[in-house]
Amino acid sequence: MKRSEIFFNALKVPIDFAAAVSAFFLARILRLHPTFLSQFQTPADTNLSFEGFVEFTGIAAGILVLIFAWNGLYRMKSSGFAKDFRKIIFLVGAWLLILTAYFFFRREFFFSRLAIAYTGILAIFLILAGRILIQILQRIFWKFGIGVVKVLVIGTNPNSLLLGKFFERKPRYRFAGFLEVACPRLQSGGKLPHSFPINPIGELADFEKIVKQRQIGEVVLASRKLSNEKMRELLTFCRVNHFEFSFVPDLLEVPQKNVEVETLLGIPLISLRPTPLTGWGRVLKRIFDLIVGILALVLTFPIWLATAIAIKFDSRGPILFTRKDDGEKVMRVGKHDRQFCFVKFRSMRAKSDSLRYSQELANKNRRAGSPLVKIEDDPRITKVGKFIRKYSIDELPQLLNVLAGKMSLVGPRPHLPEEVARYRPHHRRVLEIKPGITGLAQISGRSDLDFEEEVKLDTWYIENWSVWLDLKILWKTAGVVVFPKHRE
Repeated sequence: MKRSEIFFNALKVPIDFAAAVSAFFLARILRLHPTFLSQFQTPADTNLSFEGFVEFTGIAAGILVLIFAWNGLYRMKSSGFAKDFRKIIFLVGAWLLILTAYFFFRREFFFSRLAIAYTGILAIFLILAGRILIQILQRIFWKFGIGVVKVLVIGTNPNSLLLGKFFERKPRYRFAGFLEVACPRLQSGGKLPHSFPINPIGELADFEKIVKQRQIGEVVLASRKLSNEKMRELLTFCRVNHFEFSFVPDLLEVPQKNVEVETLLGIPLISLRPTPLTGWGRVLKRIFDLIVGILALVLTFPIWLATAIAIKFDSRGPILFTRKDDGEKVMRVGKHDRQFCFVKFRSMRAKSDSLRYSQELANKNRRAGSPLVKIEDDPRITKVGKFIRKYSIDELPQLLNVLAGKMSLVGPRPHLPEEVARYRPHHRRVLEIKPGITGLAQISGRSDLDFEEEVKLDTWYIENWSVWLDLKILWKTAGVVVFPKHRE
């Protein structure tokens, strides 16, 4: 591990301690001298001397640091700012409960219960500010090449590709490339599929030469084709030359997400959940959809009204697109293949939906070979329709589908029954959860995204769902809508 990384991780301890101490002193000032909060609180007197207050503050701040250390906030391999953020809020809350319990059993407060609340809020703010400052300093160092780790991935497979993309995104890494592992399939003349997006920089036989020439600092083994003897050789070489060594474990080729372990009659049983959106996850997502959906409906009502008037003046036909040319309801495929009535603002000429499969428009399909149909410069779109599609206003009525429980705010794109009928088996993974108004695909390329890549993104979302992820996608969706790069 780089010395700079050790330094910045160790720096968190005194900064957190200082933040907690500062929070106490600021809370004391706010409580005893309520210049800015006079209308919200009454004056308070302290029964604790200043020296006693300083002593108590130091002990309490030390306890908070110990709580953080016990819960892994000072690990050298950080779990990421988002997870640390949630942990900090939770642990500061637990810390306040401990302090409150202490005063409860002593049957006295040093000057005010309100000061404890102030301390908690200020501590969270100051600790997070300290963490952000550390990250800013680290990024400055990385820009100058200080603390950057050069990584080499051994193996050319989907896992290798994911790891490579991860290392390319992270500023603290410099991704050197992939090494191909010789195997019977390749030795017999077989080659990687032409479409597989990995271009190895060499073979495993050149491993020692490559790591020395490129000054590699970390080696990641993502191939399961090596013998135990060869893997031990790699590990020994890395240890002798002081390289960090990591590997992807072989667990019967099963995904490592959403694993639950229980013991039945003394036998460990591993269960693989398809998604966190089961049990409480499902309940939380539904509550989130209802609260945010109702709020969005209220806030966007003026846009609904203006859009309805514009559609009526622009062309003949209904305001909402809910029925096909033959009068049948417009349907989409939802969770577990269940179909539901779909609604959106009409953006095309009336009675033109059936033309999407005509020979003239089929030649303009920019997703040839995909189950989906996307027409380049679709002549059926009206002037108003072009505008509301550009800014995704046509999708606002889907909030009604969300409130009805047929869709979610975030999820895979809802597709037509005839499109789903053309799915390959692995495509059907996206039907594991409710479709969404927006999703990873929409913020990662919108309609220009390759269908296979869209499925990969949706699958990743299904396996890694969280409320925080939904909030992040919705925030990025707002940016995509306000500053669109592509016309739908």
